[in-house]
Amino acid sequence: MIKQHPAQMYLATAREQRQTKGYNCWSTFSIENYQEKTKDLGSLFLFNYQILAPHQRTTMLAQADCLYYILPLYGGIEYQNKLITTEEIQQIVFNKETSFEVSNPFDENVSFLQIGFKTNEPSLENKSLKFDFEEKNKLITLFKNNTATAFIAQFDGRKEAHYQLQNKENVIFVYIINGAFEFENRLLESGDALSLKEIEDVEWESLSENAMLLLIEIPSV
Repeated sequence: MIKQHPAQMYLATAREQRQTKGYNCWSTFSIENYQEKTKDLGSLFLFNYQILAPHQRTTMLAQADCLYYILPLYGGIEYQNKLITTEEIQQIVFNKETSFEVSNPFDENVSFLQIGFKTNEPSLENKSLKFDFEEKNKLITLFKNNTATAFIAQFDGRKEAHYQLQNKENVIFVYIINGAFEFENRLLESGDALSLKEIEDVEWESLSENAMLLLIEIPSV
């Protein structure tokens, strides 16, 4: 018998969409009830997929005592006059409520993820973290700290993989960037996400070529 673990699906079709001129945002957790949606996700409270049109900019609100990540998926994003490109993730720490601006310097649309955690960890600082997809079919570390540990990976079709949690009390959150996966006996496609609790390791199989996922392990609060 397959053991069932507490899980929550976040379907791409159920995401909240916001749109302004030159900017689109799809939120996995809706603004109105994000506290209800993320109550079992530790410090994770924000997960947005965004598209910015050529030479457009947008202003984002930041909460106090929060850690944000900007992960370009296609093209690059400018933040504080610095270009953040693919195979790079920007870590941003805010101690007080404020706002920040990102822009698209290119002649075509760019896409990126914005991820937010509630934390007041004093050792965190603003910095850019690089990674590369030189090797497929394995998890590549994006960042690791006391707030969360995140990985990204790209897979050939019909490749199986697994991940053992650092602590079985932690929460797993997986987001499908591209393609399709069977993740712990659940079908997940582009834009879908899944959280799992009370589990020691997770297994998955890629169902399409160049399928890509983002995996985050978060201490349970």
